[in-house]
Amino acid sequence: MVGPAAAAGGRSLEGLRAVVTGAAGGIGSAIVRQLAAHGAAVHGLDLHVPGLAQLADELGAASFTAHEVDLTNRHAVDLTIAQLLEHIGGRCDVLVNNAGIASLRSLEETDDTVLDRMFEVNFTAAFRITRALLPALRAGGRGAVINIASELALIGAADYSAYCATKGAIVAWTRALAVELGPQRIRVNAVCPGPIETALLRQEFMTHAKPEEARLAEVAAIPLSRLGVPQDIAPLVCFLASDAAAFVTGVAWPVDGGKTAR
Repeated sequence: MVGPAAAAGGRSLEGLRAVVTGAAGGIGSAIVRQLAAHGAAVHGLDLHVPGLAQLADELGAASFTAHEVDLTNRHAVDLTIAQLLEHIGGRCDVLVNNAGIASLRSLEETDDTVLDRMFEVNFTAAFRITRALLPALRAGGRGAVINIASELALIGAADYSAYCATKGAIVAWTRALAVELGPQRIRVNAVCPGPIETALLRQEFMTHAKPEEARLAEVAAIPLSRLGVPQDIAPLVCFLASDAAAFVTGVAWPVDGGKTAR
């Protein structure tokens, strides 16, 4: 049987304590499974109770603990983080800020409610959770923060101006934190997924008059000629969480089949 260290290419996360937001989503659940497979004890935050329950049943209590929370409710987030810190004994080794939402709208159609909610989930929650967990990240002596951004942090797209802004903020913030927290032995990196086969992407295709044509056009824009899958993202997150990436910080990593290389 192949152990966690071998499965991670020698990058064992055995005994590490990890927190993942958006844990029940397509990319989030893949990250949770990979972290747990490599030996980490994972705490997952999400609003989707069935998805959290599925992970809990699949991985077991030793590997996964679910925390139901709405990231737009700051009071609820603060309570959840306080409870989580009690549970993990004040030490967090890995934080993955993965939660995110998208909305395909023109600038004129993006009202304040949509704009505020997108920033709250995509950026502000990550900022506040990282700030709250900073003492716990310091406590372990080798903290790693991985922020899930997007290819649209690196390139523009019509009708995604609010989303691009939130993900661009994540990348700029990642670089700033890498400089600020490096002396505290906390590494901070961002992963920028391209189009990934998730429920969120399928919903976006469905907003087009001809969803299948939209899908084919997206595939045609990718040099590797396919959409990504969540399992394309999770191994990089595990690498960045591990000591194999001990000298890696402040980087935004595209995982997009070459799309942003065009």
